[in-house]
Amino acid sequence: MSDSSTTPLSTYRLQLNKGFTFAHAKALVPYLADLGVSHAYLSPILKAQPGSTHGYDTVDHTLINPEIGTIEEFRDLAQTLRAAGLGILLDFVPNHMGVGGADNWLWLDVLRHGPGSQYADWFDINWAPANPALEGKLMVPFLGTSYAQALEAGEIVLKADSDGLAVWAHGTHKLPLRPEDEAQLLAHYGAPEAAIAALNGEPGHFGSWAALDSLIATQHWRLVHYLAAADDINYRRFFINSDLGAIRIDRPDVFDHAHALIFGLVAEGHVDGLRIDHVDGLLDPKGYLEDLRAASPRPIYLLIEKILAPHEDLRADWPVEGTTGYEFGALLTRVLTNPAAEAPLSATYERFEGDVVDPVTEAYECKLRVMDNELAAELFSLAHRVFLVAQSVPQTRDLTQNAIRKGLREIIAWLQVYRTYIDGPQADERDIREINYAVAKARRSQPFFDPSLFDFLGQFLTAGLPHQYDPSETLGALGKFQQYTGPVIAKGLEDTALYRFNRLVSLNEVGAHPQNFSVGIDAFHDANRRRLAHHPATMLTTSTHDTKRGEDTRANIGAIADHPEIWDAAVFGWRDQLANSTEPAIDNNDIYLFLQLLLGGWPPADSSESPSLATLTERLQAAMLKSVREARLHSDWSVNNPAYEQAIQDFVAAALRNEAFLASFRQVQQQLADIGRRKSLIQAALKLSVPGVPDIYRGAEDWEQSFVDPDNRRDLNFAGLRERLTRVAAGPGAAGDDKIVLTRALLQLRKAHPELLLRGNYEPLATGSEQVLGFARSHGSERLVVIADLSPGHGGQAAAGVALPPGQYRDAMTGQPVAGTAGAAGSLAKHGFAVLIGA
Repeated sequence: MSDSSTTPLSTYRLQLNKGFTFAHAKALVPYLADLGVSHAYLSPILKAQPGSTHGYDTVDHTLINPEIGTIEEFRDLAQTLRAAGLGILLDFVPNHMGVGGADNWLWLDVLRHGPGSQYADWFDINWAPANPALEGKLMVPFLGTSYAQALEAGEIVLKADSDGLAVWAHGTHKLPLRPEDEAQLLAHYGAPEAAIAALNGEPGHFGSWAALDSLIATQHWRLVHYLAAADDINYRRFFINSDLGAIRIDRPDVFDHAHALIFGLVAEGHVDGLRIDHVDGLLDPKGYLEDLRAASPRPIYLLIEKILAPHEDLRADWPVEGTTGYEFGALLTRVLTNPAAEAPLSATYERFEGDVVDPVTEAYECKLRVMDNELAAELFSLAHRVFLVAQSVPQTRDLTQNAIRKGLREIIAWLQVYRTYIDGPQADERDIREINYAVAKARRSQPFFDPSLFDFLGQFLTAGLPHQYDPSETLGALGKFQQYTGPVIAKGLEDTALYRFNRLVSLNEVGAHPQNFSVGIDAFHDANRRRLAHHPATMLTTSTHDTKRGEDTRANIGAIADHPEIWDAAVFGWRDQLANSTEPAIDNNDIYLFLQLLLGGWPPADSSESPSLATLTERLQAAMLKSVREARLHSDWSVNNPAYEQAIQDFVAAALRNEAFLASFRQVQQQLADIGRRKSLIQAALKLSVPGVPDIYRGAEDWEQSFVDPDNRRDLNFAGLRERLTRVAAGPGAAGDDKIVLTRALLQLRKAHPELLLRGNYEPLATGSEQVLGFARSHGSERLVVIADLSPGHGGQAAAGVALPPGQYRDAMTGQPVAGTAGAAGSLAKHGFAVLIGA
């Protein structure tokens, strides 16, 4: 595990790309130091696909991404950070690489040599799939049209570069020829140019491309339209992204290759910790993490991106500090959501929408949908492997492959967790419980399926098959099952159902379930105590590059729950004002989502960074377009509905030009704005004071009102933030500086009292009210008291009379002494919370 020298006190997430490089990050170091964070938390730094804005599409583990800098520039950044008292936490991607294009030399070698490539087993490829046309071939689903159309149009051509002859698709995807074919072409034509002239045809005349078509037919790859991947893909992907091909990090040679450069930087002292992306995609997450610990040249701080179900705890035997904190973000949102609003907001939504599917049923149906469509090929392949297991023993030989596919489909749709972790003959009780629950639900939902099917699948999925079954084949198939369920839940719940059930979209987040409307104060305390006991250095996050909405967008939307009657009185009139006259008409559910996004993203009246109405319109149009495609009701990513998508764009633009609507909207927004602000500040105060390591997503020290990505990766005005922080550090700050003042004050408090905030005891306070949250943290003679008014509006009055534990305190925000009751803290009346430091 990490030691005190590598465990962060707090982190600041930076998104690196060609627009924000190591040089930009280096220039930001004085700002980060003044803000008070202990570590810069960097997105992936290894060479990615050209133009990548996120870095998760690594194409070469041996190189730093040249678009963000050189290894010397990284070392310079690390040394500059170290001189300022800061370290580095790196994001690392062990599950997949960027494929397609022309920059992944491992992938290109596999395309050239097929199963005979020395790297063929480095990728998770099925070289003997059910489709005989793919026997010994690798599907490359990167065409924007059918193969025949692309060939006839001249979008598939033979070209030459320094590596020799290759077929190129759309001028982007390089597809090397088999060595023997290239040699034969050169022997016959004498020079690459002559071969190119002979094989490339005339656009518009299909017959002229016959020679190139014949050459392509002999290759180790099969070039197809991207939609074919859903039914026939024969390599494991990251979810449904065909341009992210899974690698076999469980192989020692792949592990060593992928980590060599990163471990070198760790050994040099430049990297204190790693954030492991999508750990659930790995065949054996625990084994990988143990190998990572053992191979690391020095102790590091280790986090995993792991989405936990509401009832699920992180495995205690995994050698990690914790997760990246999605579950904490969901907890904070819900403790700040007024529970009394659930019934009235449900009623408003049902009246507005008309036909609401409950969120549990919606998630179930969306998971079925994704298995029938985008992830159908993977389900078919999984069913085939399980079918072979069943066929190996007479007692289950009558089970058909189709029956097994249908049974697996139903069980997965009812699974509550992202995956199970069975890697041997003895299953953990937690895994058995999850599978048994899903199997029981499947039996009830499909009472006419053969009961023996569920008997077999229940035993298989819990590693409980009798000894007659080959344990190696059984575990191999079970491993594939466990790698499949995560993508189904991610695409079915996060990327479909969460865009359909729009009752209160502040609750619709990664790692959250919208049917869980709120949590009580006791549950909040219990989560904090368990975190301190088991994973005290886990990350606490409220915004990430993956969150659907920025933390302050959510807080503003959450203000609806404090006064649901205001929202109910307004939304029906707004719908009438917007006079849904587009063709086709916009679905009421999409209108309801738009109104919430507009409220969440409306800039604070006193913000120095308020966007123009035109900019807000463009951002909302992009967010609504993505939301419509993710919901997969009126359009889709695979097959767009241009008419509906244009109608959405027109609707948003018209709404933000409608003066009557905007005047009415602003009245409501102004009524809720201060509540949203208070929620934002209480959220930040709690994140920075409860057990764990808080992360500040780029710019979220200020108001973070992003919509779904890529909006949350848009350019930031760091120069403006630096200027404001300088002003804040020198005085009380100006209007609109509340959040950056709070963030800096509490980050500096963490630096001044590291043991108290990292390892200090956590004790709930008896506040005398179900609407007042209070706790104390102590370490030695140091004490921290936090009190928050959770009553509707967060006005501070409900918490004013709370008696403080014995001691002398000062308000961490104002520096003023506080004694007796919490009401003496100036920040309580102003912001609805108080953070008091004392002895």
